[in-house]
Amino acid sequence: MFLKESWYVFGWERDLDQAGGILGRVIIGEPVVIWRTAGGELRAMADRCPHRHAPLSRGRVEGDSIRCMYHGMTLGSDGRCTGMPLLDEPPDAGVRVYPVVAKDSWLWVWMGNPENADESFIPDAFGIDDPAQPMRASSIEYQANFQLVHDNLCDLSHVDFVHSGTLRVASGAWWSQSAPRIHAQGRALRFERWFIDADYPGKPGEKVDTWISYDFVLPGIFILRGARYPAGTAAAFEGKEPVGIEPLVRNIEQQAVTPMTERTTAYHYATGLVGSTPEMTARLAERMDVVMAAFEEDRQMIEAQQKIWDLTPPETAMVFLPQDRGPFQMRRMLRKAIENQG
Repeated sequence: MFLKESWYVFGWERDLDQAGGILGRVIIGEPVVIWRTAGGELRAMADRCPHRHAPLSRGRVEGDSIRCMYHGMTLGSDGRCTGMPLLDEPPDAGVRVYPVVAKDSWLWVWMGNPENADESFIPDAFGIDDPAQPMRASSIEYQANFQLVHDNLCDLSHVDFVHSGTLRVASGAWWSQSAPRIHAQGRALRFERWFIDADYPGKPGEKVDTWISYDFVLPGIFILRGARYPAGTAAAFEGKEPVGIEPLVRNIEQQAVTPMTERTTAYHYATGLVGSTPEMTARLAERMDVVMAAFEEDRQMIEAQQKIWDLTPPETAMVFLPQDRGPFQMRRMLRKAIENQG
């Protein structure tokens, strides 16, 4: 079951530009096409021509309309048919339209009742076009249920094992040896933690204190802010969030988990490293290659996990450990949101 009353990330805004201004994808089991009118305005509607159910994403934009390139039916921005070859009057036919917004380099589509499409539900991210905080972005697809991807993001203790040669080393920290503080904030969970005397990658023998704070926001948005400080900073702030002090280096992440079907999930991610020295800027590309490799490690593990879940009787118990607090709270929050959507 999916949460319908929510904004979902359709993809990166640049994906639409690279596709020539019209692009179709599947979100929570529904085919959706996003396109730009001749005037550059965003539109979203069901990717299904009402004639023979051909994908409108294979169609052609004509002014403020889309023409289906199977038999030529034309649909306006309101989703209603405006013309059909051989007919003097357009048939009474149309498709569903969806609210659509571009924000922080992502395209967002509201999948529920359009009257409930509150843009304040869209969390703030970083975007991928700010030269002051450069990011590399991409997308992959999982052959797995979206909640397994949610679990992965809400329990980063797996970094020490799944990513032992990539993220574990790049972060300089041991993620499984301490637990984050978790706070519920409306439609989000916030995770916060210090890594004290962590390694400073690229500077052998040097130690730093690393602050990590990330939000997991319904329906599946992950926004992370990390920063490295001189050793002793965590103690100076009594284990609380550092304020008013410039870090040695910052790293940022924005990721979105979008269910396609019950067994397929789209994952749109970006990672960046913001340094205060030319040396750190020079290491940006190297660090990002490591992070990008880690996303593939996650995909392989989660798809393998899905295969085992499919072969396991639902009554088979799983052991609950302290590491499961984040995934448990996330699943409970999502379940309540689905129950309350009516």
